[in-house]
Formats: sequence, C-alpha cells, structure tokens
Amino acid sequence: MKRFFLLLIISMSISISLMATGSTETISRDAPLAPVRIALLNGPSGIGLVRLSIDNPFPGTEAVADIQLLGAPKVLTGQILKGEWDAAVLPANMAALLYNKGVAYKTAAVTGMGNLYLVANKDVKINSIADFGAQTVHIPGKNTTPDLITQLIAAEVGATLHLDYSFNPADLAKALAGAVVEAAVLPEPLATIALKSGQDLHIAADMQALWKETFPQTPEYPLTVIVVKSDFAENHPDLVDLLMDSVEKSLNWVAENPAEASGLIKAVGFTLPPPIVAQAIPRSNYIFLKGDEMRALMEPYFSSLMALNPEVLGGALPGDDFYN
Repeated sequence: MKRFFLLLIISMSISISLMATGSTETISRDAPLAPVRIALLNGPSGIGLVRLSIDNPFPGTEAVADIQLLGAPKVLTGQILKGEWDAAVLPANMAALLYNKGVAYKTAAVTGMGNLYLVANKDVKINSIADFGAQTVHIPGKNTTPDLITQLIAAEVGATLHLDYSFNPADLAKALAGAVVEAAVLPEPLATIALKSGQDLHIAADMQALWKETFPQTPEYPLTVIVVKSDFAENHPDLVDLLMDSVEKSLNWVAENPAEASGLIKAVGFTLPPPIVAQAIPRSNYIFLKGDEMRALMEPYFSSLMALNPEVLGGALPGDDFYN
C-alpha cells in the first residue's frame, strides 16, 4: 500500500507538472511581517492567479501575502505534506488524495475546468472516443488528469484504447512537434506549444466536448482547485474570504484579457512564452466556483473516479470537512 501511495504521489506530481514549467522563483511582496504563504505554479494554473502578485489580496487589512512561484511540482507536493503553505493550487483529485492521507487542508474553490485536447497529425480524424482505438494515443503520465479523463470517457462508452505513457508532459509536446508521435492528449499550454511547432498538427478532439457528450448529466469536470490550510481557514475566515475574492477577480481578468495577461506573466517571473500564453488562455477554461456550486461539481467527478480506480483518491470519497 505504501509503495502504491508513493507511486501515486509520483504520478500526481507529474500531473501537477502539467500545470507548471521552469524553476522556482520568488515574487514575494515586500517584507511581510506575518505573511500569508501562497504557492502558485509556473504554469497555466498559476497564470490564472497572476494578479495576486501585483494586487493586494487582502485589501483593508494589515495582512500581507508571501506569494511564491514554484516550478518544481514535487517540491510543492512535499511542502503541502508538511503543511508549509497557507494556500496552494492543486489538481482536484490530488487535493482529495492528500485529504484522505490526513493532510490538513480544505478545498476553497475550483479555479479551472478541463483544458485537455487531443492534438494529432491532420490525417487523424476523430469523431468519438471509439475512434481513439484505431491508433496509439500518448498520455503524459499514468493516473494524471489527462489519463483519468481519457479512461473515464472510454470506460463509460466501452471503448478499447491503446495508450502509451512513455513521455513526460514537456517531452510529449516535443515528440508531437518533432513528429515522433502522431497523437497525444495534452493540457494547455502544451497543446498550443505543439500546435505552434510548425508541424502539420491540429486539435483532433476537444476532450471537454467528449466528456459533455459522454456525461450529459455532469457536463463539466474540475481540473484545478485552490486549497487552504485547515487551521488558517478556521482562524482567519475573513482573510480566506478576501483571498477568494481576489482569486475570482484575477481569474476573470485573465480570461477576459489574454493579451494583457500574457504580458504581465513575464513581468512577474513566469517562464512560459507570452505569445503561447495569449493563445492558450481562451482554451484554459478558468473559472471560479465555491460553496455549493463547487461541491456539486466535484462530488460527481470524484464518484466517477471512485468507480474507475478508488486508489487515485486514496480509497474514499472526501468527507464534509474537505470542503471549506
């Protein structure tokens, strides 16, 4: 069991890496006396929250934010396990897995819906998930969100797939760009990076559309969430509320202003190329949901994952105290 959990953490770290690139950089606000520590990833999930690094997330209070931009997903996972962050962004199923392992964090809001695309050679035509079976589809890591979503859709319709997990996320985008592989399920902005490679590639399938077609009763699935440390949430509910207001404003601003956001991310230390970011943002599906709306979205998704493989959630559905 311990070995499985270790392997699962490694897989989830790969999943987080789908949201992060580059090395660790600090974008802290000036000399916080009692900083609220917030971890962003140097990837699409962090891009949506970019305004937290230039706006005061706690207006009208003396609280200050210590915001750090992390490029190493394994580092973030280890620090979350140690409770070193007051708030951080994680894949939804990773948050549930850590909860079931007793890590004291609560989920405060969904920050991103699905942003997965099957990118393939233009000769590859996909009309349904069943068409995936005609060829090998590359997936960036076992038990990552691209893997789980692909498997859930295939299981629901009874499709047989030929999946290959040989490449990590960044190398898989390069393999597509170099015509080493013909088809891969990638998140944004890796999908855009591959599409801009100059190769004869296209989006053969929008995984969100396939999900909606397959699960019409739950037409969307959560990709990323922001979690807050349980004792921070209990001792400072007012600050959590202010932080969530700032998160919502940032996500909305980025979604509505991709060109301006792509310029801003470079200024605060993100390493993704701004032109790629500008094109990827409209397909990144940033959203802000909390409270009952958040829970109504997450619970059916978790139930589907439990039916597919309970171990990806740590063996159980999260309890009421998982939700802030």
